Amino acid sequence: MKINLDIIAEELSAFSPRRAGRKKSDTTAPNLQGVGLYHSQSSLSPEICYAVDADSISDSFSCPFGITLAVVGNTAGLLPDTADADILILDRGDAQCTFSDMFNALNSVFLKYQAIDTRLSSAVMKNAPLQEILKIGEALFGNPLILFDKNYCILGEADSRLEKLELVCDKWSDSKMLSIDTVNAIKTSPEYRRASESSDICFVSEEYFAYNTLFAPVEGSGSPLTLAVMETNCPLTRVQRQLALYFSGILRLALGRNHLSSGHSLRFEDFLKELLYDTQIEQAVIDRYLLAMNWKNGDNYLLVTFQTNRFDKINSIYNNICGNIEKQIPESFAFYFEDNLLTVINLDQARLTKTDAVHMLSIFLREGLFHAGISYIFFDFSTFSSYYKQTLGALEMGEKYSPHEWCYDFEDYVLHYFMHYGTSRIDGRHLCHPGVVQLYIYDSKNKTNLLETLRAYLDCGGNAVLTAQKLYIHRNTLYQRLKKINGIIHTNLDNANVRLFIMMSYTFVDLLGLTPVES
Repeated sequence: MKINLDIIAEELSAFSPRRAGRKKSDTTAPNLQGVGLYHSQSSLSPEICYAVDADSISDSFSCPFGITLAVVGNTAGLLPDTADADILILDRGDAQCTFSDMFNALNSVFLKYQAIDTRLSSAVMKNAPLQEILKIGEALFGNPLILFDKNYCILGEADSRLEKLELVCDKWSDSKMLSIDTVNAIKTSPEYRRASESSDICFVSEEYFAYNTLFAPVEGSGSPLTLAVMETNCPLTRVQRQLALYFSGILRLALGRNHLSSGHSLRFEDFLKELLYDTQIEQAVIDRYLLAMNWKNGDNYLLVTFQTNRFDKINSIYNNICGNIEKQIPESFAFYFEDNLLTVINLDQARLTKTDAVHMLSIFLREGLFHAGISYIFFDFSTFSSYYKQTLGALEMGEKYSPHEWCYDFEDYVLHYFMHYGTSRIDGRHLCHPGVVQLYIYDSKNKTNLLETLRAYLDCGGNAVLTAQKLYIHRNTLYQRLKKINGIIHTNLDNANVRLFIMMSYTFVDLLGLTPVES
């Protein structure tokens, strides 16, 4: 971790530090990583803060160009404020300390920040819990920290002693969050309005919030996160703003490795896993979680399950794969469940067909590493677990009957699956041919009767004359309906297996007393 003279001056404030040399605006970037003794004949590095005793500076002292000096003692104006160097003058004052003591004090500042940086780097590398990283950050700032999501729900906090903080419980997720009044007070503050235009750090005073607080955006995430540093122990200075920039970068790395960034919410992942465990969740709660992803329950989705033959159980590798998939496929969400990698794709939001989505994922299906099972297209997350079972069924049947292929669509293997398990594992309505479901939805919306037209046509063995007579319609009307049906279901009705599958779907609906779509 590199620091600058602003940080050193604040840490050594007991020695009445005074800045000289270049303007502060030119030297706010962190550029120093250690302290050394100044020798005029030695080669000087811009990354070292050189300590020099004021007693050794005379009228003939020529300030080196572009370096950083920490002058210990009173220079009596021998160093001009216009010198092209970054200079910090440390007046020993009444303190009975030697130059060596001051040098050690300087060195201790670097050691402090290097130790914190080492702890943070180690925590990120071992995928430490967010709570642990925020606890280390608390030592960095000397103040409590909270990480909020875009709705100001608390994702993590390092200190629970913030008595003045007004929190409420989000009834949908049981998470603690700021009250609506508090959020409105923050967003109406002048500093927040100014900072929000440039995604900058903003300072909100106690007039608008329970504590003087720095709000720092954690950039690089599709779903915006905000770090809050609250003034309870140490004053929030410009240095704390600089540290907030550094720490938000650490959080970005940590959240990336823990798969929280890039729009990937652990809460949404936990929500999907609850659905996979067949936990009953109210529709309003489902809608709330989907809204956080800017998704709708009525959008068309596809679920793909990747099954690996060789597993390296290092979380960072898992997360890299998930991150790559989400970058490759717009409007997708990838996560691990029961040693499988699952990817949900919002086809409507991504403006993709099922074929397009599978083609884009094919680069991850390398020979000997991944096999994939693909579900039907679905639109209701309350039935999410059935479509996961479809992907597992596709993998099982595909590997049994087509072991040399790598991608198995449940639609191609549903007959095989039914012959093995019937409807004992998957609800009969979720074994229906997708075309039957699409026709049912179309009829419901448009008050048509295409579903029964198709059934009559198949019952008559594809004979248009007999079908028209059975339905009491003209043959041209039948041909118009069949053309409409083909445009909806995109299925080859000349294929005997397709016809059998569709007729079985009608049988599922009749015998089990179901509809193709759950009401």
